[in-house]
Amino acid sequence: MIWFAIFISAALLILLGLQIYWIIALRKAQKLYQERARQEEPTMWDVRDVLREGDKDLAVQLYCDIFSMEDIDRARKEVEEFARNMPA
Repeated sequence: MIWFAIFISAALLILLGLQIYWIIALRKAQKLYQERARQEEPTMWDVRDVLREGDKDLAVQLYCDIFSMEDIDRARKEVEEFARNMPA
């Protein structure tokens, strides 16, 4: 009977260890995914930096990518408004 209790205890410890391992692995994968997503997707900070460099066409293209816009004229107007409201 004691062997059965030892066997069940060992099996439960192994299962607990596997669960802890998977939690750690999933957190690490999630952190890696978030870092890659931040590096690949443009942000409004990128639009601001490009506008400060003086390339409005690239800023409009980035703006369209960020907001998934098809209307370039509308995006151009919004980027120009953004540029006017940007601090110097």
